[in-house]
Amino acid sequence: MTSARHHRLYHRLQVAARELQRTADVAIRPSGLSTAQLAVLAVVEADHPVRQGRVADQLSLTEQALTAMIRRLDSLDLVRRRPDPHDGRSTLLELTPAGTRTLHDAGARFDVVNEVLDETFDADELATLAGLLDRIRQALAEDQPEG
Repeated sequence: MTSARHHRLYHRLQVAARELQRTADVAIRPSGLSTAQLAVLAVVEADHPVRQGRVADQLSLTEQALTAMIRRLDSLDLVRRRPDPHDGRSTLLELTPAGTRTLHDAGARFDVVNEVLDETFDADELATLAGLLDRIRQALAEDQPEG
């Protein structure tokens, strides 16, 4: 019986993730943002205004890590923070016009990464890969203790 260990799946996923990260970092370097910061902008744009906690959940980030990123993005005038009128303990995030422009410019540069994937896999393989990656994430998230 073959296993994840036999196929060295963890190692292969790590190497692939590093190559994706490297390619993405090079592609968006002119924007001055990291891929993590770009991901925050993308989530905020998709769901704006969005609670900061929801962004952290969607990106599997701690509140502390996200807060540091939001401070930086706010200082660059890319996001705006405001209190949630329905829950005073929560902060809502939305993109500024400069944030929208930056996201779209960096996103266009990021297309290089998606083009590599599109050239490597056909549509069915992309759908299968997306499903498998979601299953890995869900299985690992279920194994994590609450806290």
